[in-house]
Amino acid sequence: MPHPSCASSCCARLVDGSLLESPLRVLGPAQGSISHGRSDILPPHSKESNLQILITGITGRVGANIARAFIASGHQVRGFVWPGDRQTAKLKILEAEIFEGDLRSLEDVKAAAEGCDWIFHLGAAFQAGGPFTDEQFFDINVKGTFNVLEAAVGLKPKLKHLIFSSTDATMQKYIPGGIPEPITETSLPLVTTSWYGYSKILGEHLIDRYVRADGVPATVFRFAYVWGAGEVLNFPQFKLSHFLKEFGGRKDADGKATYAALKRLDNGSEKLVIACDENGRPYKKHCVEVRDLVHAFEAAAGKPSTYGKTYHVGAPSAFTWDEAVPYLAEKLEMPHARINIRGAAPTYYEYDMTAAVRDFAYSPGIDIFKTIDEAIRFERDGGGDLIPARLGTSG
Repeated sequence: MPHPSCASSCCARLVDGSLLESPLRVLGPAQGSISHGRSDILPPHSKESNLQILITGITGRVGANIARAFIASGHQVRGFVWPGDRQTAKLKILEAEIFEGDLRSLEDVKAAAEGCDWIFHLGAAFQAGGPFTDEQFFDINVKGTFNVLEAAVGLKPKLKHLIFSSTDATMQKYIPGGIPEPITETSLPLVTTSWYGYSKILGEHLIDRYVRADGVPATVFRFAYVWGAGEVLNFPQFKLSHFLKEFGGRKDADGKATYAALKRLDNGSEKLVIACDENGRPYKKHCVEVRDLVHAFEAAAGKPSTYGKTYHVGAPSAFTWDEAVPYLAEKLEMPHARINIRGAAPTYYEYDMTAAVRDFAYSPGIDIFKTIDEAIRFERDGGGDLIPARLGTSG
């Protein structure tokens, strides 16, 4: 079963089953007020209003929240979904047009994009969804992006901006010793071999080609690791059980030594861990909460200064395990311990977002502590500023 953020094979139809010639169906309005929780730091929306925006992957953790923000600012949003997507129901809180189709079909994508001023291409076969075959990763992510770009060419000169969501999974960030210097957009080669990451590399190359050859006004956002509503609470690398599983079958000396140290912490119940490298330096990671991604789209959409460029999009700063884990442990009332990990490349990197700040005044405001606070509140109360990734979760 394809993930909700991608498209499956089917003739393009609207949510009510009508043919393509029929008017797009508009879902009911949201109940209550609409808020994305960033009013304290977000710049005003583009002076352009009532634009038609196509969002592929609109039912995902990022797409749904972007849709809500742009609808709230007066734009018309059309969402591209695969037929039978169980997450489409979450869009009932929005005033959005829903277009059913297949990203692998150029005809479907062109029909969905007709009349649009902006396109936000987030739809993809995602590594946390699926499972997907190598062929599906290629067809949905690479051919799908090709189809979106072909549709964009046909929309000129009406189309004013296309933003493509890429990922930091395109880069090899986990190397011996970690990466001490902040990573710019050109610091690391795009050499990943996972099919998800590699398909996004090819997508970035396609964007570059269409910008240079056809003048498509396109921008690449390279997302850091994304946290949606409540998700930071279940991050595997904060948990002892994750490392016990990772090192349980190791036969090498370093692996066995690390496993033995982990077992000494194991009393049969879950524990949080401050993971450190073999020299005792705490792990460091740069992530991003969905509200900051929404801000990035709001700040950059329609800005010619971003055309043809790639940007890292992350939280205000990276966090270290010795900052995050004690704070999370206190909030969850869980024990935590410190452990040096031998026999594995450490998690140790952060991004330089100077380009995003310079070109579209990117001003993220959700650090690791605010991410944890919102996740705790979401698990307790539900609702709030974020539409969750999947129905059936809190809220």
